[in-house]
Amino acid sequence: MTQSYEQFGKYLLLEKIAAGGMAEIYLARSTAANGLNKFFAIKRILPQYSNNAEFVAMFKEEAKVAINLNHSNVISIFDFGIEDDQFYLVMDYCEGRNLRQIINELKKTNKSFSIDQTLFLIKEAAAGLDHAHRCTDSNSGRPLNITHRDMSPQNIMVSFDGEVKVIDFGIAKAETEAEETKTGTLKGKFNYMSPEQAEGQPIDPRTDVFALGIVLWELLANDRLFTGSNEAAILRKVRDCQVPPIRKINPMVPPELERIVMKSLTKDRNVRYQTAANLHRDLNRFLNMQYPDFSPH
Repeated sequence: MTQSYEQFGKYLLLEKIAAGGMAEIYLARSTAANGLNKFFAIKRILPQYSNNAEFVAMFKEEAKVAINLNHSNVISIFDFGIEDDQFYLVMDYCEGRNLRQIINELKKTNKSFSIDQTLFLIKEAAAGLDHAHRCTDSNSGRPLNITHRDMSPQNIMVSFDGEVKVIDFGIAKAETEAEETKTGTLKGKFNYMSPEQAEGQPIDPRTDVFALGIVLWELLANDRLFTGSNEAAILRKVRDCQVPPIRKINPMVPPELERIVMKSLTKDRNVRYQTAANLHRDLNRFLNMQYPDFSPH
């Protein structure tokens, strides 16, 4: 049986690896003359969105911003354009799974991440976020003011080698703004919003810190933090920001780690960690002191 691959511009699409409401992601290879047999992930926007000029313009702006990101904890974007009337992005291919997929797989066998693994995952994601938050335009040197806005387990990739990479940077903004007109499209993302986001206030990097704090809390609790039967109920919980102390749920969590978790989940963003770098520093220090033998392997 011969496998039929799809030629897409200068890329060969090998297989579809993910599909969402707006885009499909393919494993691809470059067919460039230099014969680089490197694998890429190509995110191809579905035709109904590619035909929306406003949406594509916004997406292009975001891609131009994201192309500046170059960090071991962020999936890089190499190229973007339009081919066969479909807008596409060419990204690093991370051979692995996203954190949501791993959590779901672990749940089947009643397993969960250990505390040291959790610390490592979140500290690496925080390093990727910090790079983006501080990123400047490579030409002008001006700050790009990138905020992810959609930090959730789906957007944290873990490679089979134990690398942690944040995905969908900057692109998040284009998607949500174009999508907000349609009810229900943000479903599932509400669970990782910050109180200020749920209030419709302006967003800054501390929103990403809060969202990452939710992921940290959930990994340690082996449970979801903000849940509800509908969107309004979830948003109400996010706005109230009632976060059960993590040691009540998992007594194995040391008090110092509980302090870090609760600081990242403070409702008042002036009391929260002000930067992802500060969160990274505390998690890193704690991991090194409490688990000196930890290795990403």
